[in-house]
Amino acid sequence: MARTRASSPSLDPMDGLAFLLSQVGAHAAARFAERLVPLELAPPHAGILKVIKRADGLSQQALGEKLGVFPSRLVALLDDLEKRGLVERRDSPTDRRSYALYLTDAGRDALEKLDRTAREHQDALCAALDESERAQLADYLARIAAQQQLTPGVHPGFRKLDRPEGRRGGSPGPC
Repeated sequence: MARTRASSPSLDPMDGLAFLLSQVGAHAAARFAERLVPLELAPPHAGILKVIKRADGLSQQALGEKLGVFPSRLVALLDDLEKRGLVERRDSPTDRRSYALYLTDAGRDALEKLDRTAREHQDALCAALDESERAQLADYLARIAAQQQLTPGVHPGFRKLDRPEGRRGGSPGPC
């Protein structure tokens, strides 16, 4: 299938690189949230499932610290995932006061669907780039993320989940 390459628009000084990154990032986040609707997941659910997959048995406290989410908000998200049978809490083998988090079989199935959806989303979002350009863009963005000290694999939108609208420039969002 032939792909039409979009021409590269010239950058207007008012529409600089940071603006374009923000514009594409906001668009990508909104479209991803839309793609999750048929899976009955929201972006925070997706992020939590992915982190637990990487570290089955992670404590709720460690998960909250990694994501930068207040404990009360995290408990509500985990309650929802547990009610849906995607995550289970078990007594921590090392600390009687905390729970360890594990994906259930249904959680692993949901994660497979989520991964498929994420690949489709990435392909649609990056359709204007060939494989070499995608790899180059991924390298550039990873370098920027590292320099900005972003936590690998964790969307910074988690830090906005508990902010009242308008406070510190953030509004509660789905990602």
